[in-house]
Amino acid sequence: MNTGRAHRPQDKRRYPPPSGINHRLHTATARESCANRGIPTSVGLYRGTSEMAVPESGVLQGFPHDKVLRVEEGCDEFISIKHRFYMSIGSLAQYCPLVALQRLRCTADQMIARTEAFKHQSKLLSEKYDGEPNIQDGLYGSSKVGIIQIINHGFDVSALPEDGGYFGIGLYITPEQVAINSVMSSTVDVDGLRHVLLCRVILGRMEEVIRGSGQSQSSSKQYDSGVDNQQFPTRYIIWYPHANTRILPQYVLSVKVDFRSRGLQKQPRTQPITPWMPFRALLSELDKFLPKPTMCRVWRYHCQFLERKITRQELVFHLRQITGDKILIAALRSFQIKKFGAEIAAFLKGKKKK
Repeated sequence: MNTGRAHRPQDKRRYPPPSGINHRLHTATARESCANRGIPTSVGLYRGTSEMAVPESGVLQGFPHDKVLRVEEGCDEFISIKHRFYMSIGSLAQYCPLVALQRLRCTADQMIARTEAFKHQSKLLSEKYDGEPNIQDGLYGSSKVGIIQIINHGFDVSALPEDGGYFGIGLYITPEQVAINSVMSSTVDVDGLRHVLLCRVILGRMEEVIRGSGQSQSSSKQYDSGVDNQQFPTRYIIWYPHANTRILPQYVLSVKVDFRSRGLQKQPRTQPITPWMPFRALLSELDKFLPKPTMCRVWRYHCQFLERKITRQELVFHLRQITGDKILIAALRSFQIKKFGAEIAAFLKGKKKK
């Protein structure tokens, strides 16, 4: 199912990299950017799972060097985004590795203008709803040329959605929880990569849009955006007049999708010693005890586990080395207390109904 409107660029020209670009300069800039954000660059290179015709440093071919910056795989920024992406696609991570990450440059003139417009819209909706503009993360998939057009010129709001506008005539953004939908709706480029934008999206108050309604704007002033399902959203609908002011692209994720290897890379999975404590819950608890750089080390090994590069036993071994048993025990106890409290609350709620 196509969950986003594929971009229809009017300009079919190719976008060669500017002449005279020194890729070493871009690598140094990336390191400096990570350092400025407090992110260590000496943690080692974390290579992707696919052998690609992709340079180890510098912006991917075709992307504007003055508007995007390659984030190095050894950088904690890369690991943080990669882990978020893998957590959203779950067991599909071994078939959809993130092989490159590029950040839109905050210093580019157009990016500065977009950011200011985004802040202005956020302020307006904050005043409208007493400080809660409802800003979420979302993804937008398109072709490589379409992504480059968006970076250079913004979202195209002149064409009808290619899926027929089943949920209104607007721009469809995929919630981060169902990121795989955006990846699969994007177009494969000549290198076998699919490219998606990770964006911040101002949603405000959402209204559920009826399939096939042909809606092109909010039904009343009390709503600011649309959604296909309030309880289990798979599409955020941003109406065209607000597409370039309420959507702020931040990263380009380049993913290699290969389901042909399904079953070939599987490793025997042993039963966990503590089945009542899933890794997702454990990592959530550890995040409360550990500083961000240490959590990035944990996420690095968890990414390798999700890619089936290491076994569960190896992951547990690395966790114990990084956190120490005291922290692990504290996280386990915290989870137990929360679980016990939830069970008691459910019991009392059921008792009241009787």
